[in-house]
Amino acid sequence: MAETNVSPIRSWLHWLQLTRPWNVLAMGTMVTLVLRWQDFPLSNLLQLGQIGWVLVPMLVGAAGNLINDYFDVREDRINKPERALVGRSVKRRVVLVTHWGFTTAALGWSGWLSASLHESWPMLMVFVFSLVLYLYSPLLKGRGAWGNLAVSLCVGGLVVWGTLANGNGASREPWALAAVLTLLNFIREWVKDIQDADGDRVAHHNTMALQLSESQNKWGVLALLSLTWMGGVYWLWEAAAAVWLIVLWGGWGLACLQCALFSRHKSLSAFIKVWMGLLFGALL
Repeated sequence: MAETNVSPIRSWLHWLQLTRPWNVLAMGTMVTLVLRWQDFPLSNLLQLGQIGWVLVPMLVGAAGNLINDYFDVREDRINKPERALVGRSVKRRVVLVTHWGFTTAALGWSGWLSASLHESWPMLMVFVFSLVLYLYSPLLKGRGAWGNLAVSLCVGGLVVWGTLANGNGASREPWALAAVLTLLNFIREWVKDIQDADGDRVAHHNTMALQLSESQNKWGVLALLSLTWMGGVYWLWEAAAAVWLIVLWGGWGLACLQCALFSRHKSLSAFIKVWMGLLFGALL
């Protein structure tokens, strides 16, 4: 559909919507909590350069959200017509230019962080994350589970990023948290693909949800949810989390399992997002 004329304010608001601001804010919050957990001096974040430890992942996430919508116009008009804004109220070139603007800013800022640490890993991680998110829709999404795994590793990588920022890479607990978070996000991506099966089929995205039968999708999600439930309880116990938080995590996980059992995928996707948030309660 051709781009239509809309007011600049409305176009800007729709562009902001494409960045998924609440999702990006959640990423920044996650990194800040990990930094605090790893005893990073949060007062350092008041410095323009050091705040990059929080803002760089947010820039990468916003850029990834923009380019994902840029490539997914066709299936979004089937799966989520109310959110298919690219080419309608937001011009395609605006989405593309701002994606590259955010990516360039993130790479440049991560280069400064690398120079300040005399380490290459910040710039390397940002380059890998940016590349994965750029390739997700046009390439990785059509390769079964690989796309979901790649994106989920980026989400788990937020914990690694915050941990390495304070030089605590040898600690076992952050890596265990990253693993549980990666698995949780993988399940959520799988559930979202089940919801979006019609649009993905039209766009010829050969997702894992399309490769499996309805029964295989259902029992596969249930199996991974059960594994995550046990892994999360174990991690919370090892992290000396409050008993009430462990009980809440376990109870919420049972609610997720019930949603999966009755194939309530929309509710399950929302429940898993909250479940991921509860995991970070142990870091407060």
